[in-house]
Amino acid sequence: MESLFKRLLKFYQINEDDYRLLTMDVNEDNFALGHTFNSMEQCVQIVKDAVRQNKKIFIYGDYDADGIMSVSILVKMFQMINYSVSYHIPNRYTDGYGLTLKRAEEIVDNGFDLLITVDNGITAFEGIDYARNHGLDVLVFDHHQPSETLPNANAILHPEVSQFGDIATSAGFVTFMFAKSYLGYFDYYLATLASISLVSDMMPFLAYNRNLLRLIIKEYENHPVLAIDLLKEKEPFNEMTIGMRIAPKINAIGRLIDEDTHLSRTVEFFVSKDEKLLLNYNEWINAVNDERKELTKEAVENSKEIDTNAPAIIGVIAQKEGIIGLIANNFVKKYHKPTIIFALDQSGDIYKGSCRSPEGFNVVDSFAKLSHLLEAFGGHAMAGGCSVKKENLEAFKEGFINLAKDFKSSKEEENAITLYINEVNFENLALINSFSPFGECWPSPLFVLPRIRVASLMYSRDGQHVLTSIGNNSRLTGFYLSKEYLSQYQYIDMIGTLRLSTYYGKSNVEFLIHEINETK
Repeated sequence: MESLFKRLLKFYQINEDDYRLLTMDVNEDNFALGHTFNSMEQCVQIVKDAVRQNKKIFIYGDYDADGIMSVSILVKMFQMINYSVSYHIPNRYTDGYGLTLKRAEEIVDNGFDLLITVDNGITAFEGIDYARNHGLDVLVFDHHQPSETLPNANAILHPEVSQFGDIATSAGFVTFMFAKSYLGYFDYYLATLASISLVSDMMPFLAYNRNLLRLIIKEYENHPVLAIDLLKEKEPFNEMTIGMRIAPKINAIGRLIDEDTHLSRTVEFFVSKDEKLLLNYNEWINAVNDERKELTKEAVENSKEIDTNAPAIIGVIAQKEGIIGLIANNFVKKYHKPTIIFALDQSGDIYKGSCRSPEGFNVVDSFAKLSHLLEAFGGHAMAGGCSVKKENLEAFKEGFINLAKDFKSSKEEENAITLYINEVNFENLALINSFSPFGECWPSPLFVLPRIRVASLMYSRDGQHVLTSIGNNSRLTGFYLSKEYLSQYQYIDMIGTLRLSTYYGKSNVEFLIHEINETK
């Protein structure tokens, strides 16, 4: 029988040399695999000159978790050198995405000398031109898809524009690399904020992204921070906790809050050492996140009339603009089709849309082909946003659906790895975890336990859940797989994942059943 290790290599389509590279010891010096930004020295010098000359510095960010992490990294960096700076987290409802002309005018009027845009700016031509024409130096730290023309900034840090590497990465990662270069050393807290941005912005868990995340997960307990501990609650710091607990809470603020002074609390939360402030803000963040959950649930329930049969799904909801991305993501996961969800902005004349797409359909390229119908657009290959006037919505909808007609989702059904009962053990769980962290472009492996005799299974007292001990501190767990339901089969194949389960201090290796099929 082929070893589980060989089966895992086949699943990930790698060889043993790839595995050795995948699991190599990652440290502060080698995580970036030798990649550098070709404009880094210029950016560092501009900021050092500004600090030496005591110039006024302004940081302009974004309202999502990546943007907030990026601003927090820079603000914290300047704190570390005892230099005061100003910053702004844009208001989704009044500013929209990116540096606007109005905000650029305010920055100029307030006498700033250096403007740094983070997680935006690569297409902010008007605002950057205004700032440059009025004597400001401008740096752009971004990762969004650039146009053929670049903004008139003094220097740009961008994975593609600055020729950093072949793997897309987050603005938080870009900003961290700047901070590392500026400070001359690797700071674990700044790196932790960057690792959160990688997960929150769904960057590929490959190469330098993966390495930084691995390093921070491994080292977090040696460098804990109260703000992160509060957000993750009692969960371990890993990719699952970031994706399920930490990032949604941060994103909830930008989705729902429309008061500028309150938006800045997110950055204060990540850069402050005041324990009382952190506890108060954490309570507020949790309350906003609870509201986000309730609004999203309500919006999903009320969007059942949206047509899901067309090549692309396009719908309008009555709820707040801040949750349209969550709804779009919900539809893409369910139907594997490009999806745009719109909501009216505060003016009542413009529909703001959030788009998500399966791999293989480029959102921004599609927006560009329909730019004559749009007021603004931007984003990544698989996620973006756009604005369209009321009178152009139907024409845009028709055009977008036409572009999606030839698209066929490249997503294939996941091939589950065959696993046998005697392989559900701690040793194999450790082997599987050596392939982690799991996420975008690097999924957690799915397993199938073949030909399990139903009569051998044990259940919870009420007979509603499979709870079967299989020896060696191992068990099968299947929630809402009742004895009554399973009794119709003689043998079943169980599809699921392996995980560590700790209950009252006792640890078990658990095969968590996701679904079952009758054995053929």
